[in-house]
Amino acid sequence: MKKYLAAAMLVSLSLGFAGTAFAAESQDVNDIKFQQLKARVEALRSQVADAKKENKEIEEKKDKSNVMRKLKLSGDVRVKAINQHIGKHTTITESVQLLGHYSFDKDWMVGGKLGFMSDNNMGTTTRDTYNMPNFSAGDQRYDDYQASDNIWIMGLYLKKNNFLGNNSIQVGRMAPGILATQYWSGAGSSGFYDGVRLAFGNQENLELWYGNWGGVDTYDKYWNHMNNFSTTKTKALEKNFMILAKHKLSPVTTVYGFFLNELQDKEAGDANYKMRGIGFSTSYRDWRLAADFTKNIANGAVGRFFRLRYKGSDRAVPGTWTLGLDYMKIEPGNLYASALNGVNDISMGLKDSIGIDGFVLWGDYILRRNLRVAAYQSIGRKATNSYHADSYGTWYKGSSAPMYSRIHFIWSF
Repeated sequence: MKKYLAAAMLVSLSLGFAGTAFAAESQDVNDIKFQQLKARVEALRSQVADAKKENKEIEEKKDKSNVMRKLKLSGDVRVKAINQHIGKHTTITESVQLLGHYSFDKDWMVGGKLGFMSDNNMGTTTRDTYNMPNFSAGDQRYDDYQASDNIWIMGLYLKKNNFLGNNSIQVGRMAPGILATQYWSGAGSSGFYDGVRLAFGNQENLELWYGNWGGVDTYDKYWNHMNNFSTTKTKALEKNFMILAKHKLSPVTTVYGFFLNELQDKEAGDANYKMRGIGFSTSYRDWRLAADFTKNIANGAVGRFFRLRYKGSDRAVPGTWTLGLDYMKIEPGNLYASALNGVNDISMGLKDSIGIDGFVLWGDYILRRNLRVAAYQSIGRKATNSYHADSYGTWYKGSSAPMYSRIHFIWSF
């Protein structure tokens, strides 16, 4: 740009001088000074044209660079080996996630998240329960009764910052991150919340939500190897109003609040979920502790989740690692759907029937940049409620429940 302006100014001055020279000097073609001046003007014109072209190319490259700088793409590929220890071999599943967001300017951006394969069984493209594939009751899956290699929209939203002051508004399909451990719903999980979110302040410490988990279907009963299954979809959590809050007590300690009221539905009847919850997180050197307590006052179901973590892996730094220990006691009717869970991406298993009470020992290690291996093992898993079904089995409150073991690899990009 500077070169172009300099050349243009030089041509203007030269042309002005040339006009005076042409008027004052002889028009004889043999006049040497006249011919030299004419040649200089032509040379300058050529320089201006070249500078103009160069400037245009620079501006085009800058525009492309700005577009690419505003567009951010990422994602991961996950392969998991899972054993729930109920008479079947280990199952191997895979899934792919693709995330992206584009900033139009400092105030407007659009974001989205696509899922592929949804933890389908390795080597197959369907989990159609009508054909009874090789899964046991212990796998405990919310099944969609169709090919699981399909593409599903986990998130798609439009966000505006500086809305009515120093606030933001977000509309579309999103993933709420609830409380300190995010065991109930995680910002990095499947999401599926369709609605509107209003957040206050730069730190977004107070959030108001209105909408529903429209993308999540649950089922009345799990299918199992005794051919006892249901294909009736239900939506236990309909339209709701939610408040999420957090406040820093110190640079290392934060407290959280959670309020959710499902709105009355004439067709569905009484609300199934009226959640109240508190949580906190704190750290000391390489240690971090997070804990949540929630209660569904619509049915009295309580949820407790504690997480103690040592060190912390960084996917960009090979050789870094994390060691963690979780304790969870979650009664049936407290947690809505495992698909929303942001903690470990672990199946809560058996939660709808007998609940879950026990520990999980876990850890991860960065093998190389963006390649993580992680392992999880349940310890002392027990039932919180008694449960009996003729073709499903019998559990008593406090009795041992099936273990959960998993190892997985995640490649991030």
